[in-house]
Amino acid sequence: MDEIPEKKPKRDWWKRGRAFDLWSIPHFLYGILTGILPSLADISLFNALMLTIVLAVLWEWYEKLIGIKETALNIAADFVLPILAFTCTSFLLRVYPLHPNDLLVIFGAVVFLYAYTNISGWLAYRRRNRAFMH
Repeated sequence: MDEIPEKKPKRDWWKRGRAFDLWSIPHFLYGILTGILPSLADISLFNALMLTIVLAVLWEWYEKLIGIKETALNIAADFVLPILAFTCTSFLLRVYPLHPNDLLVIFGAVVFLYAYTNISGWLAYRRRNRAFMH
């Protein structure tokens, strides 16, 4: 009698639960984007930092509002990562300023990665929660 081997479930890299997960990537990329803003637009470093903090807090509140459950450690990481990325990006651009055209290319690439990671995560969420759209 031949037994059919059990099929291993696919690993869901987007599954939440740890301090750092794949969702950490778009949080970090968001901080890079806001860290580039003062060099590209007529916005002060302070205002860009405030934008980073306010939107990071609002995003975590939104996730809680729609019922996404996260550990306290993950929420803290999701809040700290954009601020860390903003600080590193701002510092690097002060020490090594780039030509605005080069910065636009980098900004565009980061926007693409940010959109890609968010869409990938959202699709993974939908796969896990089949009833999401029904």
